[in-house]
Parts: sequence; C-alpha cells; structure tokens
Amino acid sequence: MDVLLENFIREELSERLIGRIEATVAEATLNPSIAFREFNENVYDLVFNFEKSEVNVNNVLDTSSSGTENLSIDVFLLAIGAKLNC
Repeated sequence: MDVLLENFIREELSERLIGRIEATVAEATLNPSIAFREFNENVYDLVFNFEKSEVNVNNVLDTSSSGTENLSIDVFLLAIGAKLNC
C-alpha cells in the first residue's frame, strides 16, 4: 500500500466517512448519470471518477507529485474496508 493511502487511512478515515463512501459508491452504481463525487476532509481530498472507475487521493498540504495518488475504486474500497451490498 502506498504511503499516501496509509497516511489517509491512519489520519482521517473514520467509520462515518466509510459509510458516506459506501453510500456514494452504491448510489453511483445504481445511477450511471453520476460521474464524479468529491469528499473534502481536513488534509485529504478524495475525488471519485465513476466514468473511469478510479479515485484520486490528494494531500492538500503536499503539492508535489507525492501528494496525490490514483487508485481503482475497487482497490481503494478494499484498502479502507468498505462493504457494498449492490
């Protein structure tokens, strides 16, 4: 797992945020007109691109290339322990 993703999980991920992400992904699965969703947290922003099936994790305090990471949505959901019932 990349350091950026590990830091996001350790520093900002909560059960509440996992629930919001699960609900958003489930909604996008049922409604293909949803292309993007964004979550702005304290240090990390998440941008879901459902058209490309990817999520971008950004550390807003690090503008270098190491401050951003693109992952497939499936890999991201697995890493955060999300569960979907779709």
